[in-house]
Amino acid sequence: MLEYGSFLALVSAVFVAVHWGGRDERLTAGAFFIATTLSWLLDNQYQGTQIDVLAVDFGLLLGLLGLALTSDRFWPMYAAAFQLVGTVVHVASMTETGDFAWAYAVGLIFWSYAVVAALLAGTWLEGRQRRFLSA
Repeated sequence: MLEYGSFLALVSAVFVAVHWGGRDERLTAGAFFIATTLSWLLDNQYQGTQIDVLAVDFGLLLGLLGLALTSDRFWPMYAAAFQLVGTVVHVASMTETGDFAWAYAVGLIFWSYAVVAALLAGTWLEGRQRRFLSA
């Protein structure tokens, strides 16, 4: 059930970004879609640290950092910060030796929703600014 909710959130964010967002929002939505699809294809069992998913998340983090440094918008900084925390969850899981699958999964899922929320907020602000300027 949780996977359907995250898929619905992703598809909604991509639709909103493509429909109302600018270049930065569309690029980020595409990157989210690719990263999420790769993560689902690689592994989704949360048994031990997922090195391949860590690599995907790190690549997304680098992309968001690049966008945050070059964009004239504020939301990419929040998205990059949330992605950084999610990536740190992967790294922190490497030090844990006990049964941590539930905490690992919740940490990854929670911060991925925060990154998508930053995209949605940024798209809303960008769309609002466009409507204001065109009126």
